Amino acid sequence: MKLVFNTSEIITVNANGKGNKVKDEMQDLGIVPKGAMIFDEKVHFIGSEVECRKYIADNNIPIYEEINAHNKTLMPGFVDAHTHIVFGGDRTKEFAMRLRGATYKEIAAMGGGIQTTVKGTREASIEELYKTGFELAQNAIIHGTTTMEVKSGYSLNFKGEIKQLEAIKHLNNNIDIDIVPTFLGAHDFPLELKHDRDRYIDSITQEMLPYIRENNLAQFCDAFIDEGYYTVEEGRRVLNAGLALGFDLKVHCDELADVGAAKLAAELGAISADHLLYINDEGIAAMQKSGTAAGLLPGTAYFIRLPYAPARKLIEQGVIVSIATDCNPGSCFTENMQQIMSLSTINMGMTAEETVVASTLNAAYALKKQDTKGSLEKGKDADFILLNGSSYVDLFYHFGINHVGSVYARGKKLV
Repeated sequence: MKLVFNTSEIITVNANGKGNKVKDEMQDLGIVPKGAMIFDEKVHFIGSEVECRKYIADNNIPIYEEINAHNKTLMPGFVDAHTHIVFGGDRTKEFAMRLRGATYKEIAAMGGGIQTTVKGTREASIEELYKTGFELAQNAIIHGTTTMEVKSGYSLNFKGEIKQLEAIKHLNNNIDIDIVPTFLGAHDFPLELKHDRDRYIDSITQEMLPYIRENNLAQFCDAFIDEGYYTVEEGRRVLNAGLALGFDLKVHCDELADVGAAKLAAELGAISADHLLYINDEGIAAMQKSGTAAGLLPGTAYFIRLPYAPARKLIEQGVIVSIATDCNPGSCFTENMQQIMSLSTINMGMTAEETVVASTLNAAYALKKQDTKGSLEKGKDADFILLNGSSYVDLFYHFGINHVGSVYARGKKLV
């Protein structure tokens, strides 16, 4: 066993087994002042140093490492529940075009956007895709991330989507944090089938999804239901096929326009509906009722200059709110959850406490990982970070730097 002691505070985000926090619950971080923690791969005990040492003595527990966390804050590692870090190609030129005034939609209409990355990803080998994902994941770890979701969706054909998922599997097997794979074949339509959309949807539902399920290459099935991409009915076809095969659902919803995608996600029992910049009141009510998490991605709104999702309204109406980076090569190229947390407080109006919950426990819920990740509670994985500061508020107050001094995943020190 190991003991970390002499912390300034431990932020447990303890929800007493509930698995998420909503409304005013998000203000409670379960703070243990000057706390200590006993752990190996799992958390065994949290309390004051005196309480921990008594627990050690009473239970005759051998401690082979003691970590003095003087003036440091201990908290759960960040859970990044929405990323696209396995891809090929480069979109630097398109970013420069946006800075000169071109919109995301205009670039896509010219054959750019997702299609640019599709070309690069189809041309890349599994090894090249793995290398890109590994480097981004390692940088995410340095900034405090201990669980990541990673999507396919940049090949838009059978061979390429499987190649991406194989690269994601390889990543999960060779990195010390948990990687959760998501199939996003319904990210866009391939250029070669843009006039035969039904044929591509048939390929997803009749070829890709059955193969992916048979070979256990993804936990989630996702679809981009929005203006210019999949219609609600097209998305329904893909998601229902996923449900029939036993996939959990995550959905890209209402990012570019209000198309009613959030309501569909709730209707189908999706674990999360993400983006939600243009969600309507009906969608909010449906998500609150279904327990579908709102995956807010403020970095994307910032990066492509769109309005932010209505975080305050979602929280006040009792929706489970999480945040994520959406790290991808086109609309939000950052793997730094601390940056996303800053945007959440300053530009989406969330409190520091709500943002901590949204990046840990509620984000774990958005990946169905709430039983093992997202908070520091007895029996959960010892995924935690030590911040170089005496308070979690420093994450927001002193912005633009990396506050993370140490990173542990399942009790193993990574940084």
